[in-house]
Amino acid sequence: MLNIGLFLVMTGRQAGGPETYERCLVEGLARLDPDNHYRTFCLDDGAPALLPPPGERLQHQVLAPKLRLISTAVSLPLALLRHRIDLLHAPFTPPPYSPKPYVFTHHCFSTFNHPEFYAPGILLRLNALLIKGLRSATRTICVSECTRELTAERFKLDRSRMHVVYNGVGAQYQPQDAALARRLVAERYGLHEPFLLYLGKIESRKNIVRLLQAFDQFRREAREPVKLVLAGRRSPMTQGIDETLDELGLREHVVEMGYVPDADLPLLYGAAQMFLFPSLWEGFGIPVIEAMACGTPVITSNLSSLPEVSGDAALLVDPYRVEDIAAAMLKLWQDQALHAELRERGLRNARRFSWDKTALETLAVYRQAALA
Repeated sequence: MLNIGLFLVMTGRQAGGPETYERCLVEGLARLDPDNHYRTFCLDDGAPALLPPPGERLQHQVLAPKLRLISTAVSLPLALLRHRIDLLHAPFTPPPYSPKPYVFTHHCFSTFNHPEFYAPGILLRLNALLIKGLRSATRTICVSECTRELTAERFKLDRSRMHVVYNGVGAQYQPQDAALARRLVAERYGLHEPFLLYLGKIESRKNIVRLLQAFDQFRREAREPVKLVLAGRRSPMTQGIDETLDELGLREHVVEMGYVPDADLPLLYGAAQMFLFPSLWEGFGIPVIEAMACGTPVITSNLSSLPEVSGDAALLVDPYRVEDIAAAMLKLWQDQALHAELRERGLRNARRFSWDKTALETLAVYRQAALA
């Protein structure tokens, strides 16, 4: 039996994919592992309420004080010793110091190959922690083969200590009755026209400006009433969106929904005519799999991990070419046979992923790390 600690940085912050990963991993481990004991060490006061309730094999602790510099560098190491933790897992970033061996999950390579997507101060601190984790962890989990290969090559790391464990898709993401989903979305969000969906952070890395430009081109060629829905919060690293909306006269055709609760996401995916994810870089791309699991055809990028994750089940485009994105949107809008084919391929592809599988493969990494 191991006493395993989980250092949860993102849970409680409405932080998209990284928070989904933390929460679903804890839920899967608590439910599927009858042998080991787990204690979460959380940075957000609201995190424990979002996790499985504590019990004999699972406990939660919010680190104090709120000043992160002290809670991560001092309080966490002391807590690891006090609670006799055998192995720590850092699912997002490692702590500055750990007196115990740890497993580190590396989600994305973009801070190294696309520094322009990040604020300089955040980039400096984040990369320092990521490099420390990659070099010091007993084992590293990468969420895609793409991420593992680029990282191993860049930092000359031993690939035998790096394990690919894919993200999952929640059981709530199931094929939707499209008519019912559209009615419910219309009632809850006032979306009565057909719409195309983007879901994720509204930031430069997600290629939102080119998506808006492609939607404008698509809308003029399709000549039918249709909206673009952007579901997600704007980040500080977002430039040009308002200027593009005004320049192209898209304000009345684009709906910014902000943060959408997890419970509404299957309906939103199911009501959309297609899901658009022309990101400039992804370590995995959880929304792609969620959309596919709901039966919604996907257009995504032909670079980074996205071809690996989407398999043969998406239309792949060059995300730097507006005309490519627009042409794929128009093709999928007009070709109902293609729409139906991608729906079936997407459902089949989504079955490759589950959070249970993620939890069990992560548990296998823990066992290897404990023996190292």
